[in-house]
Amino acid sequence: MTGSSIMSAIHHLKIAKEFMDDFVRSHEPHQRGTVKFGEYSRKINWILSDMATYPHFRQEVRDAMIAELKSDPFAFMSIMEKVALLNPDQRQTLEEVAEMVLKGETIKVITDEEHNQDTLDKV
Repeated sequence: MTGSSIMSAIHHLKIAKEFMDDFVRSHEPHQRGTVKFGEYSRKINWILSDMATYPHFRQEVRDAMIAELKSDPFAFMSIMEKVALLNPDQRQTLEEVAEMVLKGETIKVITDEEHNQDTLDKV
């Protein structure tokens, strides 16, 4: 299993847990569905905790899992919604930037306003 597969599994479990917790919050506490989804949510919590503390994973893997557990599970979906709005050239640029970030390269973003101010400063 690759690192991205593990992170994807964690990500999808977190999203499932969020939806189950939302169901529980939205319904009467003693309804069957509420009780059942509460149980499922706790099981997912156990799975996530067990994955992040599994002693046979290297510490760096466990640390990455813990960082993913602390992240916003809906951020990924939000990013994908924005990517879908980009044209092919913009997506290609974004992919190249993502690859640079993953390699550890420093990325400096210069906005039009900053570029214009920098140009004025040189005049």
